[in-house]
Amino acid sequence: MVEQTLEPDVNATDSTAVATTSPGKPEAAPSGETESGAIVAGMESEQRASWASDVGEDFDYIPISPWAPLALCLGLLSLTGFIGLFGLYVAAFGIFIGLAAFFRIRAAAGSVKGTGMSAIGLVLSVASLVLGTAKMAHAYSTEVPDGYLRVNFPKEIAEKQFYYVAGKRKLDPDVAKLVGQKVYLKGFMWATQATDGIPRFILLKDNGECCFGGKPKSHDFITVTLNSFPDGQRPPLSYRSSGISEMVLTDEQKEKLGAEFSNQLTTKAYIGMVAVAGVLQADVKAGEGKSGEDYEFAPVYTMDAELVEDAWTRF
Repeated sequence: MVEQTLEPDVNATDSTAVATTSPGKPEAAPSGETESGAIVAGMESEQRASWASDVGEDFDYIPISPWAPLALCLGLLSLTGFIGLFGLYVAAFGIFIGLAAFFRIRAAAGSVKGTGMSAIGLVLSVASLVLGTAKMAHAYSTEVPDGYLRVNFPKEIAEKQFYYVAGKRKLDPDVAKLVGQKVYLKGFMWATQATDGIPRFILLKDNGECCFGGKPKSHDFITVTLNSFPDGQRPPLSYRSSGISEMVLTDEQKEKLGAEFSNQLTTKAYIGMVAVAGVLQADVKAGEGKSGEDYEFAPVYTMDAELVEDAWTRF
């Protein structure tokens, strides 16, 4: 009889061990690692939620209509209507743009914003047009001194030019009526090196090519000489301008200016448009007997002035 010895089945034990670690059933993780993974997962979830919230807020942004800043800029620029005609034109255009901006934004039903901005621009344009026009109208109606006649230098003198009879210069009948009259007209000072204390200067009809771009013709300029006066009898109208002062002439200066008295009014130099009040004179024989160019550019018109000042209006 053969004796059988029972020995452990090594192969069976190995196969059991392999079976317990097979891919179909993951190995259980320790409890500490499980808690760490849960915390990390929670943090990632919160970050994703925060990102989603930020993205949502970005999509809630409402853009500003480009009409709104345009209306506001025009409204601000229209404030120049208190000092000149250009500003009034800007104000009128600003009203149109302001109204268009306001109603376009309202019609957008919340897809764009800028109603307040456009409203401010519209209000500024309206105020500038209304108040600026009133201010300019008042200045125009009160700028001419009492006893003086308003004359438009470019249209009523320069454009009339001269006519000639047998080679002799003659004034236009409408201009001839102004000679010897106290007139108030506007123009531009021809450039001078002096900045103050000027007793005589040339007044040009405009600052265009006719005058500053070359030598002005006789009908395009007026030689203005401020008045001289006896002691203590300075012309009252001269006090209206802060740019007018006085000086005492030497005998040589009196002869050069043809002044009657030693006390002489002078003015500062002006860059922009100036207004002059005085008596207009004309010498149609100026330059006679000289060459063609000297005759053409001879100083025909002169004025004895009591007032030189910044023009209150530009028309």
